[in-house]
Amino acid sequence: MMSLSNQTYLRLKKRRFFCHSCNKTFVAETSLVEKCCSISKKVKLSIADRLRKTTSMSEIARQKKVSVSSVYRVLKQFYEPKKINRLTLPDVLCFDEFKSVKHVAASMSFIMMNGQTKQLIDVVENRQLPFLERYFSRFPLAVRKGVKYIVCDMYAPYFSLVKKLFPKAQIILDRFHIVQHIGRTFLKHRIQRMNTFLHMGNEVAKKYRHLKNYWKLLQKNQSILNFEKRQWRPSFRAYLTETELVDRLLAYDKELKAGYTCYQDFLYAIQTRDYTRFHVLLDQDYSMLPAYYQTTISTFNKVQTGIKNALDLPYSNGPLECLNNHIKVLKRNAYGFRNFYNFKLRITLCFGTVLFQPNKKS
Repeated sequence: MMSLSNQTYLRLKKRRFFCHSCNKTFVAETSLVEKCCSISKKVKLSIADRLRKTTSMSEIARQKKVSVSSVYRVLKQFYEPKKINRLTLPDVLCFDEFKSVKHVAASMSFIMMNGQTKQLIDVVENRQLPFLERYFSRFPLAVRKGVKYIVCDMYAPYFSLVKKLFPKAQIILDRFHIVQHIGRTFLKHRIQRMNTFLHMGNEVAKKYRHLKNYWKLLQKNQSILNFEKRQWRPSFRAYLTETELVDRLLAYDKELKAGYTCYQDFLYAIQTRDYTRFHVLLDQDYSMLPAYYQTTISTFNKVQTGIKNALDLPYSNGPLECLNNHIKVLKRNAYGFRNFYNFKLRITLCFGTVLFQPNKKS
């Protein structure tokens, strides 16, 4: 046995007995340790409790003075994944993906959450369409018809999956991914225009450095730019507010200013949940902007229904994205996982309060 900080050994001698009637031997048992084991039950219980936190297996092993393999054995002894109820699904489902382990068929794994209760439903090793079709086909059609909304990003197989297996469900595009899509378009535009100033003399090259150093202000929502507090800007040799600085940057290029206006208009429409304004923006002429703006607008036109639902309804993938960040922390603390089963079990232990159950064998 051992305490939390100090290693303590208990020398235990087990006596062996011989039965004259059956000619067999047996060893005396004790409540301190299990048969054929040298780790006390209290240590195992302490390990099982620490497994529910985002501590790495090797750190738990170091703290408890046992091997990492012993920690894995305790994990599988005390916990097992709970079987998913195939006869029920929530009204709102949230779909997303994350990078799990190397030894799975696909590069990304699939994760699913209840959009109303924010409870993790399941973690699946593969997000590819054929695999997800087989997975959800196990749910009866009547159950799948009960799903009203599915929140997801712009990953095309999700659209095919919903259309085929969830006949009454409507897609809600996650607002974060809508903003990210138009934000990356403007980011690409800024880099392209910035690079035109790179080899044009010292005075013009300053514009390149300015656009590169203050790119975060250009990506920032215009409504939260500071217009009161002035700070010393060494590259401009002046005290400027954030709004004044952005105005100076946009004065370098008319095309970039037009792209910035387009980007901020879409941000405002999404922020205010104004689909009418968003729809008007889609119908405007953007021929003066680079071709990738047309691609983004075309993508928005294809998924207008999902965008409308995103702006009209309160559901989003925010809680699921938060959970993904916690999973990344768990994975980083553990220096990665090799086995998907162990990774899923740790995820459900730490974050899915209804997804694990005590192992009956323990």
